Amino acid sequence: RISFDLICPRPLHMMVTCILLGQVPFSLEDPDYKGLELDLIVLCEKHGKPSERLVAFEGTMTGRRFLACAEPEGQNCGFVQWVDEQWPPTMENALLKLWSMVEESKSARVNDNLQSALTIHQLTEEKNKLDADYDKLVKDVHQLVDFQQDRVVDFSYLQSAVTYQHQCRAELVAG
Repeated sequence: RISFDLICPRPLHMMVTCILLGQVPFSLEDPDYKGLELDLIVLCEKHGKPSERLVAFEGTMTGRRFLACAEPEGQNCGFVQWVDEQWPPTMENALLKLWSMVEESKSARVNDNLQSALTIHQLTEEKNKLDADYDKLVKDVHQLVDFQQDRVVDFSYLQSAVTYQHQCRAELVAG
């Protein structure tokens, strides 16, 4: 069973195949029609136990009540007996159209999610590259500052040496 918040658990082609193979269709919880069927005493053909009341929630069977094998998945024999008659063709067409719209919407969301993931990946790579460029720029600026400081020290030394030579000349000329 699935809850109302899960819209379309199988693609349409799988829904039709599921019924043709005798598997129990996807269903939803209906508070007015649930639990074991004890009134009609419809027994599961394989297990001989009371069948479970379910409401179909896939394809053209959506909304139809049915009885099914109550065994858990894996042990379930696929027994299904419909309580409600098949929908009129106009209703089946409407249901197919609605499920098709759900599938298209799901597909669009998947495509949007893939596009978003790709964009996030590209932006992350670009951010990593910018981080690396920034780190290199910081390193280069530090090297430039260090070089500039070394030049200032060299210039101070040269300036003091020139001043000393001027003083020596001045003393020689005066003396």
